[in-house]
Parts: sequence; structure tokens; C-alpha cells
Amino acid sequence: MGHTPGVNYTAMLPHIENAMRAANCINPLRAAHFLGQIGHESAGLRYMEEIASGAAYEGRADLGNTQPGDGRRFKGRGPIQLTGRANYRAFTRWARGAGHTSHDFEANPHLLSQPKWGFLAASYYWTVARPNLNAQADRDDLEAVTRSINGGLNGLADRRQRLNRCKQLGTRILPTPRKEQPVVEKTLPYSRQWVAQNTPYYCGPASVQTIVLSKTQKLVPEATLAAELRTTTNGTDWIGQFPAVLNRYIKGANYRHVEMPNDPPNTAQKNTLWANLVNSIDGGHGVVANIVAPPSNYPRPSYKSGTKLAYRGGTVYHYVAVMGYAADSRGVKHVWIADSGFSPYGSWITFDQLASLIPPKGYAYATAKPPAKPAPTPPPVSKEDAEVVPMSDSKKLDTIISQLSRIEEHAANASKRSALVLDQLAGPEKDSKGWKYTGWADFGGQPVVHQVYETLQATEKIIDILNKEAK
Repeated sequence: MGHTPGVNYTAMLPHIENAMRAANCINPLRAAHFLGQIGHESAGLRYMEEIASGAAYEGRADLGNTQPGDGRRFKGRGPIQLTGRANYRAFTRWARGAGHTSHDFEANPHLLSQPKWGFLAASYYWTVARPNLNAQADRDDLEAVTRSINGGLNGLADRRQRLNRCKQLGTRILPTPRKEQPVVEKTLPYSRQWVAQNTPYYCGPASVQTIVLSKTQKLVPEATLAAELRTTTNGTDWIGQFPAVLNRYIKGANYRHVEMPNDPPNTAQKNTLWANLVNSIDGGHGVVANIVAPPSNYPRPSYKSGTKLAYRGGTVYHYVAVMGYAADSRGVKHVWIADSGFSPYGSWITFDQLASLIPPKGYAYATAKPPAKPAPTPPPVSKEDAEVVPMSDSKKLDTIISQLSRIEEHAANASKRSALVLDQLAGPEKDSKGWKYTGWADFGGQPVVHQVYETLQATEKIIDILNKEAK
């Protein structure tokens, strides 16, 4: 990049690598063209924002600059200088849909001056705004790449010099391979038959119905839940009304609610939301989320989902049941929402988007601790290991007493059954006081053949125990 004074290249490295992965520049030729072009456009990463004021872009409808001040507000930012309201809006949709962030860069355009987001904007430009760039790089067509970036061939000599320098480095310029994380996924079983709400304003009751049915297998009518939630034709007023109703039907769940007034939520609020959501679902309890979805932030499918929920009608004020969570191999978090209002009535969306949808409302979650996981079964001990495992005297004594107790139990059973067999074969014993019955009825009245079989089984168990102890 030229060792430009004042540029902290070390701090920029992880953001550059992330951008290269996002742009699929993971072979030497693509990486060389990507870095060569970025190096020229930013003067060796010196500039993350256009030097000019941006006033020249004022009123440019082709850039989406339709409001007063848009020229300066949406001036070129990032190493390739993303420019114009329309491009900032499109970058926001792409970044959110790919799970990179929940930020709204149209509302906060200055964020693109930060290397983390500026480099990611270059990835968007490389793969979406100019989708042929990787193919042009694969052909090593410098002029075509330059025209796609610049619109002409300005600075071609410098771009070529930077490209050749990158080529000489070979694979050393490739981003460090990202460690794949194990996929984590948990969803609660629930009946898809009853998800859709009965009226346009029953999304709150329908979400509670889904959660209660999943946990208790009891179907509570939406109208009953609506009365308890004080739902009207205007909907359900407040997330704080949900815990009491949920706790009435799901014993021991201990539902509570949390409000998220900050829009966008801060890091602490997002971390708390994730922790509460995971704990609740791990315990088998769904989460009710009160969301506000403007058209620019309608839920977008992620992870394993590909069909959009059919949101419509302007800003949607809504309740949904969160019934699952996942973290994919890239570490991106997702949630499964059972949506009673919009077909297909369920979808994975990114956790970041859920967090952006909740403010300024809130959510209700169960605080009951999930059941403890059983201890893992120890591996079997080999014969050689068994011979050297030390055992205390008290442990030996406990083992002997336990085995003797089992032998005594089986022996008593065998003795009773042997007496019963004799009763059936030769008749009951008789003394001076009369007949001595063994109590055939106590053994279910089975015929003699069955009793002989049971007697032999009890005897075999004794022999088996004695053989194991002898070894």
C-alpha cells in the first residue's frame, strides 16, 4: 500500500481480510486486483472519505440524492468511495441480508468512514454494484477492472504498478483462512396448524397460543388469551402484559419482560437479548417479541430460509413468537420466528435484524433455568485398566454388600418358585396342621413350565454375579 505515514496498517488488516472474504477474493489473482484498485483509489489507504465536500452531488437523482443536503451527507466514503443515498441504502440491505451488521448506513452515513464498514462497502461494490469484477480479475484484464471501478482509465499506470507488486507476493496476500465454527441450532417443536392468527389484531394472543401449545400440548383459544391480554381491535397494548398470562398456563417458567428503548440497541442490550433468548429456548419456552418493522427493515430470510415473509402495508407493529436460535459456521447468529400474521408464517432471520426490530418495544422470556444436562457416560474400562484401578477398602465393602444383597434377592425368588413348582407337580406339602400352600396366586397363577423357566433365570443371575465377582 506504500507505507503512507500516519496510516495504521496493522489495525486495518482484519477489516481488509474480512472485506476480501466478503468479496470472494480468495485466489491470488482476484486478491491482487482487489488490493491494487483499493490502494490506488485510497492513496495507499490514506483516505477513507472523499476530500471534496460532496456538494457537487447535490440534487443528483441518479444517485438517489433527492433531499436537501444529500450531496454532502452521502459523499464518497470507504476506499472505493461509495457515493449517494441510493447506494448507501442498497449497501445497508446487502450488509444486513448477509448477516454482517444491523446498522442502517442510510441513517448513519458517517459510519462508512470507519475502516471496518468502509472496506465492507468496497466488498458490496465489488460483488453487487459491479458483479463482473471477479470474472474480469480472473481474466487478469486490468483495463476492464479499472473501467468498472473508475468509469475510465484514470491512474492506470499506478494501478498496474500496484497490481504487479501484489502479484509478486503470490499467496501471501490472501486473507487468513477463517476458522469454521461448529453449527449450533435449537428449535422448539410446535404445531404449524395453529400459527396463523384469527383476526388482524390477534398477533399477541396467537404468539402466546403457539408458545403454550408447544410447551404444554394444551390449545388455548385465541379469544380466551385475547381477553386475558386485554387485546382490542387496536391490538395488544404492551409487552408487560404477557408474563402474567404465560405464567398462568406454563407453571414454573417464570416469564418476565424487558423493554429495549434504544434504537439501535447498544451492545449490552443485544448481548442480554441473546442470553435471555437462548436460556428461555433451552428450557423449552418460546419468547414473545414485540417488533416494529418499517418497509426498509421487513424481516429478511437467512440461514436455511429462502422465502420472504409477506409483510406489507407500511410500518408493521407486530408480535411474533421466537421459537429457535442458531449460529452458523461463520458465527452469524439467527433466530426462528413463528409469525402469525404473514405467510409462510415462519422464517429464519438474523439475530441482528431481530435486535433492530424490537426497539422501542420489548420482549417476554422465561427465566427458569434449563434442565441440567446429564453427565456424559464414562468410557468402558478395559480389562487391563480394571486390574490397576485402585479401590478404597470402604468402596470394596460397599460393592460386596451390594452384590450379596442382589444374590440374596435372586436366591429367595428362586426358592419360592422352586416350592411352587413342587406344589404343582406333586401337590402341596401337608403336616399335622393341614395343607401348606406356597401362594401360587402371588406369582400370577402361571403354569409350571413358566415357573421352572423363571426359577432357572433367577439361578442363572446368581451364577452370573458370582462369576463376575470371581473374576
